[in-house]
Amino acid sequence: MSEIWQNKYQNTSQAIAVAAAFVFLYASVLAKLGRDWWSDENYSHGLLVPFVIAIIIWNEWTALRNMIQKGSLWLGGGISVLAILMLFAGTLGAELFTTRISLVLMLAGVIVYLYGTKILQILAVPFELLLLAIPIPQIIFNRIAFPLQIWASQMAVWGIRLFEVPTLRNGNVIDILPRGSTQMISLEVVEACSGIRSLVTLITLALVLAYFTRRSDGTGPANLSTADFWRTVVLMIAAGPIAVLTNAARVASTAVFTYYYGKQATDGTWHELSGWLVYVAALALLLAANHLLRKIFSGNALTTSDPISELRTPHSALSTSRLLPLIAVLVLSGFFINWLAARTETDADRRPLAEMSATLGEWRQKGSEIKFDAPVESVLRTTDYTMREYLSAEGRLANLYVGYYASQRAGATYHSPQNCLPGAGWVMKDPQYIDITTSDGRTFQANRYIIQNGIYNEVMIYWYQGRGRFEPSEYRDKINTVLDSITRRRSDGSIVRVMTSVGSDETAAVKAAADLSARLAETLPPFVPE
Repeated sequence: MSEIWQNKYQNTSQAIAVAAAFVFLYASVLAKLGRDWWSDENYSHGLLVPFVIAIIIWNEWTALRNMIQKGSLWLGGGISVLAILMLFAGTLGAELFTTRISLVLMLAGVIVYLYGTKILQILAVPFELLLLAIPIPQIIFNRIAFPLQIWASQMAVWGIRLFEVPTLRNGNVIDILPRGSTQMISLEVVEACSGIRSLVTLITLALVLAYFTRRSDGTGPANLSTADFWRTVVLMIAAGPIAVLTNAARVASTAVFTYYYGKQATDGTWHELSGWLVYVAALALLLAANHLLRKIFSGNALTTSDPISELRTPHSALSTSRLLPLIAVLVLSGFFINWLAARTETDADRRPLAEMSATLGEWRQKGSEIKFDAPVESVLRTTDYTMREYLSAEGRLANLYVGYYASQRAGATYHSPQNCLPGAGWVMKDPQYIDITTSDGRTFQANRYIIQNGIYNEVMIYWYQGRGRFEPSEYRDKINTVLDSITRRRSDGSIVRVMTSVGSDETAAVKAAADLSARLAETLPPFVPE
């Protein structure tokens, strides 16, 4: 009896030691991830994920003990080393997603190192839940959010017209003329109304719901039978249409109420209440879908006995020769990684964009700076920006925007016009690369589009500039940002955009936009440091 208690005490001590070393290694990653869960509505479900994982592990404790084998030294060690390298690269390169994926990979590596690969079968759902709680990169997020916004706005318009409410849609902006009013009200289907904020949460709920309503234990991943496994997959896929459908219904109902009651229907109590009703409706649909899928897959459910009883092994304490190297690697790596995380970026000297010259070659500024409203600024998250209109000597009017980010380490980054403008009703066509040549002979490539919105037809040129680089691709710019963060301790940069009306001569419009772009690019170094 005393030997059993001694083994339990030793196992507990060893688990605490490994957990402490792991937390020490990933302290900065866990702290930032926790702050994002608390502040980012798209991933607030992450606050509950650790508790759900704890419940699953508690329920599967016997199965987990049965799965324990002799640890795989080389495979587990290799996975752990790869995780440390990813953490090192992500920390140096200011790439949050890489460091967070490293955390999941390290957990898998430590488990394989100590207990073998079989135990991962039972831990499949906890690992999936953890992955679903990790915010995806902003570049990918924007690519997902925009189609959802368009689909939600399209479905909302269909719903609005069922009530014979006159409406007009431009991109993700829906225009409503309230009854008895002479002024249009524009409803913008933003991320919060497109389903993106509820999508990941609903997928997570679908996984949890399917897991806790499984009919019997099985031999597949997470102790699921074949029928339960496929039911889980289908339910998680169904969460996408449910998210978009319920949020489209929210937009449609808001538009109908706006038609009858005016602008007060777009904010205040009703707006907040409709947000909660969306989640309730989505959850109800998810429960209904799960109930239906259980009936569909009921014929394939298999009841199994304990298929892994032959793997049951005595739960003695792990050998010191295996445990100490692991803890030593985690702790030593932790000292180095935490030092890198605390290392500040190089503070590049620069002037505020507000001081940029009102004269760019032959172009002269018209009027004062244009400012976004507070909600837009909170989405852009720029360190500094300027938006102005300039007039050429021939009387051509052009608009320019420069958004500067002093650091992209905390996740603030550019918003591509390819995501923002179509959402405002602009149609982007004829994409090309264009060569921009400055007066000092420097040539770089930029994106050139013809964009249309109703009667407006414009030439748009944009690129990413910073740290002496000019880049048309946001993906290549991101790679360069990671490299410069490692080699130069800098992740600052800017997005630069120029627009002017096509008018009656597209060639002349493109030439004028290119000229202003060249003048702007050569003017920016004091404001966007090289």
